[in-house]
Amino acid sequence: MLTTPDLMKKQRFTPGTLSSASLKRRVIKKKRRVAPGLQRSADSDCEPCRCFIFSPSGSSRSVRRILTACTLSFLALLGSVSLDLSSNFDLLDATEAAYTELTSCRTVALLHLISELQKMRHLLAKYTSNETLGSGFPALDHLCGKIVNYSNNHRLPCSAELSGYCLQIRRSIRTFLNPSLDANSTSSVFSLVIERLLTIWGSVDVALVNAKQNSNWRDVLSARLLVTFIELNYQLKFYHNTMTPADFQRRWTHTLSYLSLCRVMTEPLNDCWSENIDLKINLSLEAQHVYILDPRLWQISGTEGKLLSGSHTGIQALIKTQQCFFDRASLALRLASRSMSSRLSLKICLLAMACLIYPVVMFSFKQMTEWIQNYAQSLKEKTEDLKRQRKLAEDLLHQMLPKSVARQLRRQKQVEAESYER
Repeated sequence: MLTTPDLMKKQRFTPGTLSSASLKRRVIKKKRRVAPGLQRSADSDCEPCRCFIFSPSGSSRSVRRILTACTLSFLALLGSVSLDLSSNFDLLDATEAAYTELTSCRTVALLHLISELQKMRHLLAKYTSNETLGSGFPALDHLCGKIVNYSNNHRLPCSAELSGYCLQIRRSIRTFLNPSLDANSTSSVFSLVIERLLTIWGSVDVALVNAKQNSNWRDVLSARLLVTFIELNYQLKFYHNTMTPADFQRRWTHTLSYLSLCRVMTEPLNDCWSENIDLKINLSLEAQHVYILDPRLWQISGTEGKLLSGSHTGIQALIKTQQCFFDRASLALRLASRSMSSRLSLKICLLAMACLIYPVVMFSFKQMTEWIQNYAQSLKEKTEDLKRQRKLAEDLLHQMLPKSVARQLRRQKQVEAESYER
């Protein structure tokens, strides 16, 4: 049985067993602290992919590329949205211009002037003979004094806008009538003045060009054609000698054909025409078939049945159609303008939000990538420090134990107790 001194002596002369076990425990404990990935990295040299990940220059280039791609995509988004907003603003301007064309004080005044002149012409033709006018045109002066008190469709007074407008109209009409004033009868002069007012209001050909570019101008085209067609029916009823039959036939056919086309394209005109003419008038005349493009009931000379052309019934039906159309078209254009304004406001708000959010996201991404880059750099430094510490531990182990024993300990193998001269 060994005594305590003998045991201590044996421990002193056989250090391999106890020292190997204790060192093995220490090395294994040290290994467990190291992550598997870092352990493999420590065992081998720096591979190219890991060197690139931890490389500050590689990360900076990647960040710059991503930020450049984000910036280019944002600029492309801004460009496309800007083009869309530009086209929408043009459409809104055209819609508001069409609405103004139908509801402005000048339009209201011109339509009132034309209507009053048509009534006065009818009365003069009915109760007076075909006498010529003297110098001037007093009827227009009288009507200009009345329209200053008119209001537009918004119930706003038109006095400020129409005070100088009537003077301009009178000056234009006097210049227009001077060369042939004394050579025409009173009824012819009224017709010439109404034609001049229609020209001042706007050309049908110009409205047709605008209608091809913008669908909302179809309402303006329909309004001008409708007012022109009413005047042609007045002339057909009372004054067959105001122009040559061939010229009148050409204008009649031209206006009616375009009106038929506008009925197809313009919903308010088609609805008002159907309600006031097709349903109320044509059905009462026992028309067997009514077609949108069928002008038989609006012809200059017919053979069978009662004709609406140039008749009091037809003119009253057209006047009601005109009133109905102006009300509905104005309402439709106002609603379309409001809808476009709402959509534009929403798009502008979304664009503003994108302009605010995009830079914040890009800045956050840049901060995050810089943080990841700094963390990677710190991790690289810690890994290199761990490699240095492990190298020191291995050197110390090799100084205390043979390399074969140290290698077995690193591989976590059982080490047999041996004696060495040392």
